[in-house]
Amino acid sequence: MKLRAFFTILIAGVFTLLSLSGGAFYWLFTHTPLNLLQGGPITTPSGAMFVSKNSPLMISLLVNPDRVEALNQVFTPPTQRAIAHSEFNQIKQSLLTNTDFNYGRDIQPWLGNEITLAVTNSDFDRDNQNGQKPGLLLAMASKNPVKSQDFLEVYWQKRVLAGEDIIFEPYKGVKIIYKQPDSFLDNPSKFSPDLATAIVNKFVLFANDPKVLRNAINNLQAVNWSLNNAPEYQRTLGQLEGGRVGLIYLNFNQLTNWITQGKPNDKEEIESPLSSILTLALATHKEGLLAQTALLAPSNPQLPKVSLLSKPVKALQYIPPNSFLVAASSNLNQLWQAVSTGLSDNDILEKILTQTLADLKISSGIDLPEDIFSWVKGEYALALLPRLEQKQTDVIFVAEKSDESPDVMKKLNAIAQEKGYSIGSFNLEEQTISAWTQLTTNPVNKSEQPGKSNVIKTEAKAVHATVDNYEIFTTSVESIADALKAAKTVSFVSNANFTKSGEVLPPENHGYFYLDWAESHGSWERQFPLLRLVELPAKPFFDHLRSISLTSIDQKDEIRRASALIKLQ
Repeated sequence: MKLRAFFTILIAGVFTLLSLSGGAFYWLFTHTPLNLLQGGPITTPSGAMFVSKNSPLMISLLVNPDRVEALNQVFTPPTQRAIAHSEFNQIKQSLLTNTDFNYGRDIQPWLGNEITLAVTNSDFDRDNQNGQKPGLLLAMASKNPVKSQDFLEVYWQKRVLAGEDIIFEPYKGVKIIYKQPDSFLDNPSKFSPDLATAIVNKFVLFANDPKVLRNAINNLQAVNWSLNNAPEYQRTLGQLEGGRVGLIYLNFNQLTNWITQGKPNDKEEIESPLSSILTLALATHKEGLLAQTALLAPSNPQLPKVSLLSKPVKALQYIPPNSFLVAASSNLNQLWQAVSTGLSDNDILEKILTQTLADLKISSGIDLPEDIFSWVKGEYALALLPRLEQKQTDVIFVAEKSDESPDVMKKLNAIAQEKGYSIGSFNLEEQTISAWTQLTTNPVNKSEQPGKSNVIKTEAKAVHATVDNYEIFTTSVESIADALKAAKTVSFVSNANFTKSGEVLPPENHGYFYLDWAESHGSWERQFPLLRLVELPAKPFFDHLRSISLTSIDQKDEIRRASALIKLQ
């Protein structure tokens, strides 16, 4: 049995179960007076007691999958029940890929209300010669200890009958079971079994090595090593309100070590400088899933405080309703200072951001922090919208004018001229429009225009207009026409999905980020083909995903909170 695929696909499966639970609770809410939108039977994963506080990642499903499916079947319209049942079967099969387990026969009889999966360490054996080997631990709550014990006994008996050498190792009062690899006697240093199991405190534990299980037992008995007793973890949990059906935990320092294959922290380094910790709780809502996040960042007194907004900014009036990605708030300069300061302790994200800005400066000549962010101290809105006939994406950026606006425009015009663009103006919708254009040559149809091989065409690289108290920048004439039209007719503020999100998310926030996945995923896939590989393991989730709305709430005691509505269909 190889559990590599099992642990990999389990992550996607848990996310998918969470998404389908949102749909199930949606039907409960709309078809019965019972109020079951208060979350699952538990609010924090008990499996965290087996996980080290050095763990890079932990994800927990806090409700029994069968309960989700039963509710979904009862309250889903009859015409859709077969589809819903098929989706759940696909998830269960994918969770047990490349294993000898059968969900209905082996897991269902004893599985309780928690499934917790953790990457316990980025390299559990600390052997540089065999590469990085992350420790993987799966803790499944048992509602029937006798049946779960029988399950493991039958499983290992089958492997003994198959001629495999099985090790039964007592460790601190717990029996750990695993297969002895054929190469063990020849080369003990390469000892690497494919599965180890144990039963501890009404949990059935699975790991990719017995050392991972030994560490899990150590964490249970030495509470100072356990994530469940980590002060930072508990602080973030305390900022998450209400019931939940799932929980995700990330330790960014350890996650960076894992991704970059850096050296993991030893137990002696437990009291190392505080890492950035993110804890995310998922709750069911009638529209889908409601996520709350709590980010604990290292203390930084220079971190600026971003003002809260009580309603959407007026800059959104220039954003067309069909925009599939929208970000809107106020004081972009202040936000940039907060983001850049917050990323200073994360080498990976800081390098990505720095390189992206450097590449943009080389290609366009624009230094975003200096030439754009620095003067946007009022409202702003950024949007992407489809240009279907040209199979491309247009950008609209709206910013409230400031005293620096005239100087900024002079500087941007100078940058455009240095890049070889021409600057001209024309009237559109009774507004004066400026355009930075470039001459291009396109091949022509020789049957229509004999004797000509190319035609000269003027292409707008950027378009600008000053309307009332706002500066509007777009990447095409068509998109600035859409922006002007939106202000006079229907704008993004009237978008139904965005409106519903505003009713659910906290009224006081730092602004909104909105993504219409249903309308935009095709565009993302064309630009980033590898995205299809990411979607494949969690296809049922992405098939149901409609949109994501995110807003940052506040910051208290180094903890920054945010909320998101994941709308499902």
